[in-house]
Amino acid sequence: MDIHIFIVILWVLILSGDFSDLGHVNSLLNRDKRFLKKKYRPIYHITAPEGWISSPTGFAYYKRQYHIFFQYYPYNGAWDHVSWGHAISDNLIDWIHFPTALMPKDQYDRHGCLAGCALVHNNLLTLFYTGNVISGYESLQTQNVAISSDGMFFEKYLFNPIIRESPSEIGEFRNPKVWRFRKVWYMIVGTTSRERNGQLVLYTSRDMFNWDLNGTLVNSYGDMGNMWENPDLFELDGYHVLIISVQGADSWRFRNVYQTGYILGHFNYVKSQFDDMEVSIATFNQLDYGHDFYTVKTMRAKDGRRLLIGWLGMWESEFIESSFGWASMLTIVRELRINKNGRIRMKPIEEIIQLREELIENAWYKPGEFYQAESQSFELLVNSTSVFSDVKLIFEWKFGQFVIEYSADNGYISIDRGGNDGVRRAYWSPVDYVYIRIFVDSSSIEVFCGDGDVVFSSRIYPNKIRVRIAGYSKVHIMQYKLRRSVGSDKKRRHRVNNNLINSYIY
Repeated sequence: MDIHIFIVILWVLILSGDFSDLGHVNSLLNRDKRFLKKKYRPIYHITAPEGWISSPTGFAYYKRQYHIFFQYYPYNGAWDHVSWGHAISDNLIDWIHFPTALMPKDQYDRHGCLAGCALVHNNLLTLFYTGNVISGYESLQTQNVAISSDGMFFEKYLFNPIIRESPSEIGEFRNPKVWRFRKVWYMIVGTTSRERNGQLVLYTSRDMFNWDLNGTLVNSYGDMGNMWENPDLFELDGYHVLIISVQGADSWRFRNVYQTGYILGHFNYVKSQFDDMEVSIATFNQLDYGHDFYTVKTMRAKDGRRLLIGWLGMWESEFIESSFGWASMLTIVRELRINKNGRIRMKPIEEIIQLREELIENAWYKPGEFYQAESQSFELLVNSTSVFSDVKLIFEWKFGQFVIEYSADNGYISIDRGGNDGVRRAYWSPVDYVYIRIFVDSSSIEVFCGDGDVVFSSRIYPNKIRVRIAGYSKVHIMQYKLRRSVGSDKKRRHRVNNNLINSYIY
């Protein structure tokens, strides 16, 4: 953090008379060098300043800045009692860290401030979150509110919790999603039914603080796990899209421990229920087919786009970087659309091209040829000459590799990072040619096929990468070296800070 943002923070503290967070601000000023030196640390993905990061918890636009919040534990690279981390940007690609938004220090959230959502109302940035209290082998989870008038420091609502227990009286009850339609506020919360199936319950309110239970919004048919986390509901291209993150689903369709996906339907505000929603193995569509993608947050940008960011990680998996004091990251920001077949397309936002620093490869390659990537953080654009020939790219490094393969005869695309559970696969039938866009950032890879028809997100741990072409198709490759965009570029941070200062003044 540089002197400009420190002045803003100090100014706000003086006006408020509250210096309780000043020590934390000082720690922010001293951590930049440590932040940049961590092994495998990405340069254009959001990570925690220190320690563990997992689910995004809120995504909003406030005072001319984009705000992303995320669960994190700041003391080492492992899960524990999580806080809400906070990063801001004026362009969705250059991010700087703000002070911690929420910390687990009150009676109702002392063992963790879990994910919820962020929204703007009456010129206030409001956070809804789940407070977690552990007693023996049980968790007591309640829904709570915190409010900010400056987008930096948040005050927890004096009368928290606003919802004290699950309707089923089972401890799994978390991740509120709140929105307003006309004069009524709506909240959906993920929980577990008495039959131990995943379900969503619906609450309504007139004032955002006093909530009435409306009933069960959606229930599992028994094949969709025992807990639905981080629900999201929004309108997109004529549909209502319901996103859930599922724990405990057992199906041949799913290779990951947990899945994040969506169902399309139509929400009836008169009846406060769906007209045509069924959540089952048959209707659930994965958003991302990679090894490491779980829980997301979306928002409607000021230009109308529906934007998404997710956790580039997975529970019950190994985080090699945790031995260096940090773990995991968020994905790049993505744009959602629905295609003519009623499926979500997910592609990188247009702003991502601003990260391109240097064109380091631009050539045709035949199967059997290879070249050195010469960077640990880059974007790769791959085009084939035909959809009737297999395309195969192999990213090789000492002790490992990552394979991307399009099979023309079988009509699918797959990735393989090795090991006993390394293969992930999705059906894909491009019409004219094979187009794949790949983002590598030190310890992650995100693969976008076609116009976002299929996406894979996975963690990898390479050193020097060599790209080898296999398969049967000649391909054209363009490779861009990408610049650092999280917490270091002084010119861009200065611009963000100036916008922040202006937002307070005006």
